[in-house]
Amino acid sequence: MDIKDLIGRTITAVTVLGLCLLIISPNFLNQSLVLTFKETARNEAGEKYSIEPEVIRDFVNDRENGLKLYFPHSDCVPAADEKTPATHRCELEARFITSARVNELMQAHGQMLDENRSGVQPHGVERLFGFLTEVDYKNLKIKLGLDLQGGMRAIFRADFDSYLERLKEVNEVELAALKEKVARADTPAEELSQAQTDIRRLEETLNLGAARKEQLLNEAKAIIDKRLAAQGLTEPEVRAQPESFSISVDMPGVANSSEVMNRIQNTVTVEYRIVNDEATNRAQQDSNLGLLREIQLLYREGNPDKADVQELMDQISKNANITLDEGRLFLFWRRARGNSGSPMLPRELRVLGPPVMDGGDLKYAEAVPSGNSAWYMITFGLTETGSRKFGQVTEANVGNRMAILWGDRVVSDPNINEPIYGSQAQITGEFTKEQAGEIAGVIREGALPMPLDVLSVSFVGPSLGQESIIAGIVSIVLGFIVINAFMIGYYRLVGFVAIVALFLNLLIMGAIMSLLEFTLTLPGFAGAILTVGMAVDANVIIFEKMKEDLRAGKSASVAIESGFAASFWTILDANITTLIAAVILYLPKDGPIMGFAIVLFFGLVSSMFTSLFVSKLILDWSQYLLRYKKLSIGYGFN
Repeated sequence: MDIKDLIGRTITAVTVLGLCLLIISPNFLNQSLVLTFKETARNEAGEKYSIEPEVIRDFVNDRENGLKLYFPHSDCVPAADEKTPATHRCELEARFITSARVNELMQAHGQMLDENRSGVQPHGVERLFGFLTEVDYKNLKIKLGLDLQGGMRAIFRADFDSYLERLKEVNEVELAALKEKVARADTPAEELSQAQTDIRRLEETLNLGAARKEQLLNEAKAIIDKRLAAQGLTEPEVRAQPESFSISVDMPGVANSSEVMNRIQNTVTVEYRIVNDEATNRAQQDSNLGLLREIQLLYREGNPDKADVQELMDQISKNANITLDEGRLFLFWRRARGNSGSPMLPRELRVLGPPVMDGGDLKYAEAVPSGNSAWYMITFGLTETGSRKFGQVTEANVGNRMAILWGDRVVSDPNINEPIYGSQAQITGEFTKEQAGEIAGVIREGALPMPLDVLSVSFVGPSLGQESIIAGIVSIVLGFIVINAFMIGYYRLVGFVAIVALFLNLLIMGAIMSLLEFTLTLPGFAGAILTVGMAVDANVIIFEKMKEDLRAGKSASVAIESGFAASFWTILDANITTLIAAVILYLPKDGPIMGFAIVLFFGLVSSMFTSLFVSKLILDWSQYLLRYKKLSIGYGFN
């Protein structure tokens, strides 16, 4: 036996297993939770009051209604940072801090805790793997699904019938007019070509095929994702399910279900207003720049108190003598000039008149390259009503700017260079691809692409989730023990090799799940239990072949070599068929089934590595060191 080959294979195995152990370690080591307390809050009457250090100390030590209720075995140690004194910031260490527990704490004490500056901190190992992401750390913790940590699940079904009716209502007049133009013999060639193009586009829009429905479903999913992110929820999981034309939304740890449902289904308003340049210039005078920087600082630090922002806005309006007739003061949000990677913040002021159009007047928007420069522009299409309205507004405001608002934020204010009467228009400027995409997204996301009907809403309590975790772990441990007892009883000392391979298989599978940021659910536990049972299957095939060779009088070393060589293709074929089944289960991308399929797939991959590579490595080393001629493999139970 070649010692160099043994050493080379050992280095490979140790490297893989050591890396897996490092990757999975953040799931079992202590985690650090930082809690930042607000310095001020507002009561029900809207009056501001200070949160004193004594109140915070009482909350941190309270076992009935305070922090000790959530983390009874951990002390929150005062720890100041550059923005917050130690009286209003502390850190605690504990194992298995779930997002549901953090959510529950934040929702119960939101008046006191600043959720934007509180949260679980990345582990040192996660920072070590930061090169895998755009941020400075890689999340290596296996997330717990809704059924394991509690929360809410809502399933929405897309109402494509209502959507199609609305499309026909919006476009049928325009489509009829275009067809009439094409039918006329006196239509100029250029207009004829444009009309035919518009007809094809409208007909494609009205044709809701499977691909178009899936696209709309994914657009709705993206909008819901953004709304949940704005809600401050930790680790929500939104899945589009094209087969049933539905969207499943899992929100671990959610308590206020009605507020979340309203947030998902409601539409943030998109409006179009004319900029009052004279009043805007007064608002942006030097005396107000300091107040604008204060507003920017409030948003930079996190989710600010809206009342504080409004007070500063009112002061700017007062300083600039802005009257109601002149319009309302808004914040213009953009990135720092020359730095497309900087955060979106309020960097300028705009005084705007009343709304002249809203999101319902537009049909679509997309970012496209500008023909004569390296910049991008935004093209958008208008409804028939929107076209008339847009033509009237642009005719009356040539030379002015039209601001596009997303909620209360101005995201763009292009100049109106000439009246625009057609059903299409464009916004030009020095936009990067990302910036143009953001603005097009703002225009598109004025509403969900189609109505969503609530199919079901279900709740899972944290106690039930805890019971599921315990039951799953007990099942895996029990299966592990029973399989180990069988392998040792049936195969004697060689059975220990299978036990080691099985343990290492679980280690590798857990590391893969951590690296993929896998969300573990009850079906995932089922997949892990099944993998534990199937992982020893390869060892059984190998050991039985070895027993045949030993019965035939072959030496131990020959039996080991031939046992693995003869079993390789049988094991590979058996596992490939199961892997194909796992892939088929994954393709529908239904949450619970997908979790089962992922665990099963990677569990089989890791089991092939441990049974075919690691098991042989252990037996080869034992043969090399002990030089035994007989192998204690057993011939069944005595």
